[in-house]
Amino acid sequence: MQLAHGERTGLVTRAQIAERAGVKRPAVSNWARRHGDFPVPVRSGDTELFREAEVARWLANRTVPASQRLDGERVGTTYADRFLRSSADHPAAEPEDAEGARPVGSEDEKIVGRLMGRLADRVRGPAPMADYVNLCLTVMYVRHAEPARWRRIEDALSAGQGGRDVPALLRTLGGMAQEALRRNGDHTDMRGSLLQLEPRSWDDLVLAVRTAAGTGAGAFQLVWESFSAREGLQSAEYCSPVGLASLAAELVLTPGQEVRVLDPYARGGEMLAAAYRRIGSSPDAMYGETLDGRMQAVASLYLLHFGVRPQLTSTRSDRWPPDREHSADVVLTNPPFNMSDVPDSGRRTGHWPYGAPPQGNDNLAWVQYVLGALVPGGRAVVVMPVKAGNSVNTAERRIRRALVCCGAVECVITLPSHLFSATPVPVSLWLIRRVERPVRGDILFVDAQEAGMKVRRRRVLRDMDREAITALVRPWLDGKQLPDGEEYAALATDRGLSAVVVSREVVAEDVCSLLPAHHLRGGSYGLAPDWSRLHAAVEDEAEQESGLRLLERGSAAADHRYGPGRGPAGWRETDLRELCEVQPGPSYTRLPAEVRTADAGVPLVFPQDLIEGRIADEPRNRVPWRTAERFAKFELLPDDIVCVRTGAQQQPALVSRRQAGWLLSSNVMRLRVKPDAGVDPLYLHAYLSLRYAREWMAHRAAATAAPSLSSEALRHLPVRLPPPGQQRRSVELLGELDRRTAAHASYVAALGRLRTELTEHLLHGSVEPL
Repeated sequence: MQLAHGERTGLVTRAQIAERAGVKRPAVSNWARRHGDFPVPVRSGDTELFREAEVARWLANRTVPASQRLDGERVGTTYADRFLRSSADHPAAEPEDAEGARPVGSEDEKIVGRLMGRLADRVRGPAPMADYVNLCLTVMYVRHAEPARWRRIEDALSAGQGGRDVPALLRTLGGMAQEALRRNGDHTDMRGSLLQLEPRSWDDLVLAVRTAAGTGAGAFQLVWESFSAREGLQSAEYCSPVGLASLAAELVLTPGQEVRVLDPYARGGEMLAAAYRRIGSSPDAMYGETLDGRMQAVASLYLLHFGVRPQLTSTRSDRWPPDREHSADVVLTNPPFNMSDVPDSGRRTGHWPYGAPPQGNDNLAWVQYVLGALVPGGRAVVVMPVKAGNSVNTAERRIRRALVCCGAVECVITLPSHLFSATPVPVSLWLIRRVERPVRGDILFVDAQEAGMKVRRRRVLRDMDREAITALVRPWLDGKQLPDGEEYAALATDRGLSAVVVSREVVAEDVCSLLPAHHLRGGSYGLAPDWSRLHAAVEDEAEQESGLRLLERGSAAADHRYGPGRGPAGWRETDLRELCEVQPGPSYTRLPAEVRTADAGVPLVFPQDLIEGRIADEPRNRVPWRTAERFAKFELLPDDIVCVRTGAQQQPALVSRRQAGWLLSSNVMRLRVKPDAGVDPLYLHAYLSLRYAREWMAHRAAATAAPSLSSEALRHLPVRLPPPGQQRRSVELLGELDRRTAAHASYVAALGRLRTELTEHLLHGSVEPL
């Protein structure tokens, strides 16, 4: 479908539609179920995505009822007005705000998860994952940084007819990225990389392009982080997390400051992007060096889509050149951890004023290289593995002592582990300065290992964490009058940190440790629990309780009563063959185990996927899309019923809308109610779940050596049906009980979360019983 000029091109989930239209998530499901003209979703694996433009057009015909209008909304306001107005909160083409990327766990992360999951395998074919990543990054760059050229891509997506258009689209996208890179001195063959891809279909490629285009600017780095974790990249190729890069920039840069910033190991450009966000200007004063042409292309695209014109080079023939290409006021860098460039003895060609680094580890080689890149008085923030601060290697201990004695080390901050997506290695920030002679006699040590919030397997530095650290460290760097040691430590504790000021002479003793924990005395019972988590748990419990009370009041008011019945006299008696088409799954010879996959394709339903009358959301087996095309006869539709054919009998399962298009396996069979059969599919599902019906099926299945229920036997299952009106009322009553059961379960879960958070506060003393 051709989009009108100015219409948004992104993809949205049901949850996003609900949020932006100002309704609850179930309301969107009700719209989709009740209205046949609701936009048709596109699939990304098991997820349904909707085109923003189509959703907006559909919502334009739905006026917000008077009882649901918000303050300031006029009569005639539509849900589309809300949806489009809130799009300003979901900018598809705007860069991150000045505080950094949107928080991890936002919708971008979910979309990137879909991009880098099964869809990636469907689009790349036999090509390396790196080529697919280049496609995603290219789409994001063109969509965000070159909107005029993006219109050409939109036209190609709308006009494309099928597989023959795949190479043209890939060639166009690759050419656009290649031109941008070459304008900035990067000769990566992006067009050739993209043409390695072999999508299974035109629709898969279009879905990948539109999904990538629908992300915010923060998703660019999430793609590379996902790639890092999936491919097991070495530490030389990890991304610098946005929160870490932002903290480094905030520690030594000031908004509006005119400085030359260098990252001598630019990775994906995260440090330079953070510097640009912090300074807010001077996009031409960002310099970077890389030792990997692939990483240079990633960094260039990342910075260009922020509006930064990076000056990146990857032509350093000598790892440690004596004559520097750049001199910088500020260096921000995250060099590779615990690695060495070349193992032979002749590799140390650099200038080592603080001592030659050991042959097997470059950690302190990078520190000296950074100091050599600074102008006199210039400052740097270097990400270091924690072990670099207290290693027992003789050469490294000598270098640390020389750095301390000459006053180059101003502050060391220990950060939490698991900041990186691909490694749990804990890190420190070394704040160093190029000085001719010591400026101060002390070093500030800060322990921030408890900072951050756990999100899945990572910890993320939030705005509040960075603000607490910078509020403690910036006055120290600026040379302001500071409280004495005990008062300064208390100041740190108030911010959830631990800190101590230690004289250079004391630090230089013994092993010359630059590990904050070695200089902090006493123990810690941990930081005060997070008030926001308790507040969220309280609000969640109140919301669930309110919803439960509302549902119970509605249930009491509804006419869902029941009383003594007159028995089944006059009910219709028949058997299943008169009501349903019974379709067994394909034979094992047609669909053997070797054609199945766990990663991509159309889900297959097996007996183990039938759980309490429903089909599991994540089936364990799939078949490739092209294979599935040969088995259309075995597709499932909403309100079909799936029964076990071979194996232990399970409660029959009702097919939901999102499971439409899934396939029967050889071990199950499908019941599809015939038109005008006079039976409600929901009633029939409830009937087949009766103990009597399940025992009937189990006894017939047990008559064979291995439990197996034939479709012919199942067709003879006796069924007794009340009149249609009584069927409908029975289904409504059971459905009401299902909704109440789900609401009570949600409330119990909310109470459990509240208890967990309240326990933390009660036993820490931050709250107490009244």
